[in-house]
Amino acid sequence: MKNLSYFLLVLLASMLHLNVLADVPVRGRITDETSGTAIERVAIQIDHGQNGFVSDAGGNFTLFLEKGEHTLSFTHISYRPLSVKIMVGDKNEFLDIRMVPDMIGLDEINIISSIARERVTPVAMSTIKTALIEREMVGQEYPEIMKMTPGVYATRLGGGNGEARISIRGFQQENLGLLLNGVPVSSVENGLVYWSNWAGLGDATQSIQVQRGLGASRVALNSVGGTINIITKTTDARKGGSIRHTISDFGNRKTILSLSTGKTQNGYALTFLGSRTTGEGYTDATYIDAWAWFLTISKQLNPNHLLVFTGMGSPERHGQRTYGLTKQQYDYYGNRYNPSWGMFNGKILSLAENHYHKPQLALNHYWNISKKSMLASSAYLSFGSGGGNFSEAYKSNGAATFRKNNQIDWDAIYLQNLNNTDSAQLANGEYVHGFSKIILSDFLADHVWYGLLSTLNHEVNDRLKIITGFHTRYFKSNLREQVGNLMGGKFWIDEYAWSMAGIGGRKQIKGVGDIINVDNDARVDVISYFGQAEYTLGDVTAFAAGTVSNTWFKRADRINYIGNTESETVSKAGFDMKAGINYNYDEHHNFYLNGGYYSKAPYFKFVFGNFGNEVVKDLGNEKIEAFEAGYGFTRGNINLKLNAYYTLWKDKSILSRENIQLENDAQTRALIRGLDALHKGVEFEGSAQLSRIFMLGSVISAGNWRWNNDVQAELYNDNQVLIDYTEVYAKGLRVGDAPQMQFGIYGEAKILPELTLNFNWLYYGQLYAEFDPAGRNNPEDRRQPYRIPDYSMADLFLNYSFKLAGLETITSLSCFNVAGKETIMRGEDGINHDLATFRGFWSQGRTFSLSMKISF
Repeated sequence: MKNLSYFLLVLLASMLHLNVLADVPVRGRITDETSGTAIERVAIQIDHGQNGFVSDAGGNFTLFLEKGEHTLSFTHISYRPLSVKIMVGDKNEFLDIRMVPDMIGLDEINIISSIARERVTPVAMSTIKTALIEREMVGQEYPEIMKMTPGVYATRLGGGNGEARISIRGFQQENLGLLLNGVPVSSVENGLVYWSNWAGLGDATQSIQVQRGLGASRVALNSVGGTINIITKTTDARKGGSIRHTISDFGNRKTILSLSTGKTQNGYALTFLGSRTTGEGYTDATYIDAWAWFLTISKQLNPNHLLVFTGMGSPERHGQRTYGLTKQQYDYYGNRYNPSWGMFNGKILSLAENHYHKPQLALNHYWNISKKSMLASSAYLSFGSGGGNFSEAYKSNGAATFRKNNQIDWDAIYLQNLNNTDSAQLANGEYVHGFSKIILSDFLADHVWYGLLSTLNHEVNDRLKIITGFHTRYFKSNLREQVGNLMGGKFWIDEYAWSMAGIGGRKQIKGVGDIINVDNDARVDVISYFGQAEYTLGDVTAFAAGTVSNTWFKRADRINYIGNTESETVSKAGFDMKAGINYNYDEHHNFYLNGGYYSKAPYFKFVFGNFGNEVVKDLGNEKIEAFEAGYGFTRGNINLKLNAYYTLWKDKSILSRENIQLENDAQTRALIRGLDALHKGVEFEGSAQLSRIFMLGSVISAGNWRWNNDVQAELYNDNQVLIDYTEVYAKGLRVGDAPQMQFGIYGEAKILPELTLNFNWLYYGQLYAEFDPAGRNNPEDRRQPYRIPDYSMADLFLNYSFKLAGLETITSLSCFNVAGKETIMRGEDGINHDLATFRGFWSQGRTFSLSMKISF
């Protein structure tokens, strides 16, 4: 009996011991860090020894490990090796393993582009990766893929291809920094971004980092509201390619081809991407006919020197809807109505058509000087050419007043010109006959810019890093109007009606190709020097940065002036200072603070404020004070971010949009100076992987953006002599054109290993119509601009992955505005600040897009 008892005790102890040492299942999934797609056949090594495990077609894996700490190593021919330490217990989190593609120059471009780092850089940021970009670019405009970022409002405008607008924290595009691989690409004349010029950008984008507020960029001096930092695809280290075709339910089609040589034995690598887009457009007469190309070539000269050339462009022609609809037009004709076109000779002829091609070329050199120093430089060149349709009238009502079936009656215009028997007297006394009363003209805008951006990154020691460098740019543009189509007449009479010099003995009889009304050049040269120090001590990271810059402005005008057509050169200095600190309380919690001050040089349009070469007198810089505090939490698959911001914008300059009649019947524009605005608010974003198959996220922003004061607007004559004032009553008015309340949720459900459903839903509130403060001249009118009704919008995306003839294939179905509700998204306030006098843009109804991508 004693032996039996002893045997049972030994058996029980052995079982307990085996239970302690029993292997525990650990499960996970491996995906591409940039695209989010699953990676199969990833080799998995345990504790640098045991291997033989690989991920399946869905990127999934299951390992059986003893309890305790382990190191897992992941390797794949197309990705950078990755090692992860894990602690195995009774219950283990599902491992979300993300591998970075082996792309040449990716780390280096992140340095020159001022990419912010989570839990290190003390700024509010959101990063949008390739998977979301590829998924949501199908059927949307480029800015719209950033709409699930707190504080961001991105919508279409008239409905034409590339016709979109984005704002951050209530600041419009001219006060945001847009960087392409670290190079500023916003217009230096007015700060605007013409998204139609970048039709192929979505196909070439690797990632987008939206830095709200001051941001981490060292060259984006106009980034009052934030910086949009776009990183294009670098050269693939792996040979291969893909082809993708997309079609929408309203007839737009797009085909994209991507090819990569991979890294060759002699150190070269090339990646090419080309696309073709055609279609009729959702809104009437917003057709699109576009090509796009992207090319990157890299050469590893030696272990310390890497050259990367990147070029892209998109020659395109598309129809537009320039002006918003009234409520009456929307009710009668619907949201697709476009009043700016008609039929002529059996084809669509539109007053709102744009055509442009703006190649952007850059040659980057990366030099690893030593283990502690690296110099990254980018020499770039961009040249654009194109324009848009316009019309002129002489002794006739304008083209838009000739209507047939609520569209422009081009046949009537043609017959009026053809049968015109009127005579006109020229300045030399000669009488002429057969002139056109209405013509079509081309407003052409050409430009060239080139520059150099160089950044030195030096690690002084383990704690201190110094970043310094410079950026210089030359810019010149030409704006002119040309006679495009005489529409049945023999010639056009140029009265030089808007010229300060009058006719001045110049030619009045004009034909196709001759310049009329506008012919001026803008010259803007900039140089800036920047420096930044980063200091790390344990869990604390701090930085201090500053930039000084100088901008030179010059204008030439061959219509307003005869003889001396050039202005004086105007020089304006600017600077910014900013600092921040991040504290990682532990591996889960971090806190940060930042603050800064900008002295922002004015745009070209304010320096020469009245369409002439006379310089606006005593024009000062705009000043921006900004502060921000934030908190971050990360634990396993849960990520939360919360921040509050305060931005005071002082001495803002605004030009009135409308000309103002003076006593002598001359016209001028009102220049507002000294206007202040206060933008403050809170933002939240968070996401959680609730299970192996379901992820849920949310974004919230609540703002309070108001104009702070009343000012006097100054009226100048053509010689910039102050002749009058007008009062502007803006104090307490809400800033328009962006919702001050935003709430959204998004998610992803893995229905099957090969089938994924993504969704997003956004609610917008406290959205006020855009308005011109210069028009608020009545002290009795303190009413807020028209408040656009609150609205919400939902989108769905379905992706199915499979093998087609042994090739990786993804089929995607997208549904935008699932509920199909048409609602006002943007617009301009009317004289009565109500819907009856409002003019704006309604959303598209429910739309679908279907695409298929085959990789090889």
